[in-house]
Amino acid sequence: MGLTMGRLDLDPNGLVPLHSHPRASEVTICIKGTLLVGFVNTSNYLFTQLLRPGESFVFPKGLIHFLYNMESMGPAVAVSGLSSQNPGTQIASLAAFTSKPPLPDEVLKRSFQISNQDVARIRRSLG
Repeated sequence: MGLTMGRLDLDPNGLVPLHSHPRASEVTICIKGTLLVGFVNTSNYLFTQLLRPGESFVFPKGLIHFLYNMESMGPAVAVSGLSSQNPGTQIASLAAFTSKPPLPDEVLKRSFQISNQDVARIRRSLG
């Protein structure tokens, strides 16, 4: 049918980390809780919105985005639809720090302006 649907259940303060879908736009509808959602456009401008039950947000195809449950005491529930049956997902931190073979340390250091120790610590944390 050319669509993908999914239910998201986020624990209190739960996060869907920065990621992108290279082959699909995404619409998310908040069912329960309060979600902070956002994406960064190609000019590095951050668009955000606080979603309450019944509200929705569209993430453009291929752009880095996130969802964060603002509730510290209760879960959040959302439904997302993607405009492809094969949207793909790439989590930014995993792509950068856990690729096989690994990206060169120098590339990571200069890209993120971090030290050798930071690169090693992040790799261990995500590893």
